[in-house]
This record gives sequence, C-alpha cells and structure tokens, in this order.
Amino acid sequence: MRPKTIVWLVLIIAAINLLLGIFIPESPTRTTISTILLGVILLLGIGYFITLRRSSK
Repeated sequence: MRPKTIVWLVLIIAAINLLLGIFIPESPTRTTISTILLGVILLLGIGYFITLRRSSK
C-alpha cells in the first residue's frame, strides 16, 4: 500500500471511531468496536512506517 492510502484509511477509521463515540451510548459493544478500530489504526501506523522505510531505500 502507498503511504498516502494508509493515511486516508487511518483518517476514515478515526472518523468512524469518533462518530461511534458521539452517537452510541457507553456500552461494552461500543468499547469493543472502539478497541478493534484503534488496533487497526495501530497496525496501519506500523505499516506506514515500514512502507516509508522501504520507499526511502
């Protein structure tokens, strides 16, 4: 994946997570979904730095 694509995916997932926080009341389901989305953002961030390192070589 290109770095630009990864940045857009992170922004979209963060927006979804924010909307969940605003519109869904506090519940175990919301917490689980939010945690999963943050995990995906973390993995994409790691992938972003790996992609940047590969492209700089």
